[in-house]
Amino acid sequence: MRNVVYRFEGLAAFAKALAASDQELPLPPGTRVDDNEWVLAIFELDAGRATASAARGLDRGGGNFALSFERRDWERLTTFAMAQSGEMPAALSREVPYEEGAPDSIPISVGPPISDPTPTPKSHKPPSTKAASTRRRSATTLRSLSSEPPSAAARVLLVDDDRDIREVVGAMLDAVGLKVETAQSAEEALERVRSRGYDLLVLDWNLPGMNGIELCRLIRKDPPLSWLPVLFLTAHASSQDIVEAFASGADDYVVKPFRAPELGARIFGLLRRTRVPPSSPS
Repeated sequence: MRNVVYRFEGLAAFAKALAASDQELPLPPGTRVDDNEWVLAIFELDAGRATASAARGLDRGGGNFALSFERRDWERLTTFAMAQSGEMPAALSREVPYEEGAPDSIPISVGPPISDPTPTPKSHKPPSTKAASTRRRSATTLRSLSSEPPSAAARVLLVDDDRDIREVVGAMLDAVGLKVETAQSAEEALERVRSRGYDLLVLDWNLPGMNGIELCRLIRKDPPLSWLPVLFLTAHASSQDIVEAFASGADDYVVKPFRAPELGARIFGLLRRTRVPPSSPS
């Protein structure tokens, strides 16, 4: 899978390029792609900021090629540009490098390396005082994201087999008025989304049994569930992993360790732009 790199002199230039087009961008000078070729478009901005999205080569004739984006990916890029440029609340646009122990950073232990075929069983000891303190700081940070959540009834299903992550992220989202439920496996999550109404699925890649990619594909193939927004929250960080997740039907992708403001911005962006049926009663 090839990368196509766009470089912009600041957020304003990035936002202007998106506003001037609709789901298409001309190729950077000196770049070539094949018609219908899938690539990873990487957008490098000022101050070390960047984002990425899957895209497909488009032959417009006469040797004129562009990249074409799926609607949900284009909307995600637009939401990112708006959040970073200050058009959304300032708390959503704080972009600083991740630093261990920073007040709005959440260092997460994700267990053994991905390549380890036999992960060490996770300990179920009570969360440490430090972890509890991190949750309190995270909840305080996210509380500033929005005084009026996109929907008071928005329901989020968080799927992760790591109890600490479920507790941290659950506390963050609960602090801003979202209704959070959790599942420890893809099989449990699939049963839940088929029997209850949710407005967003926050999904880990590595799960016991069925993995997150397989679950996302099943959801996209199920007509009653195909509209459900899916955000991956995972330690998988390679370009190939990101492309595979979007190809499976993901709407957004956040890499662990993550920062509370960024995760909040992505979640609220998905909820704001998704017009979904009301959640069914439990």
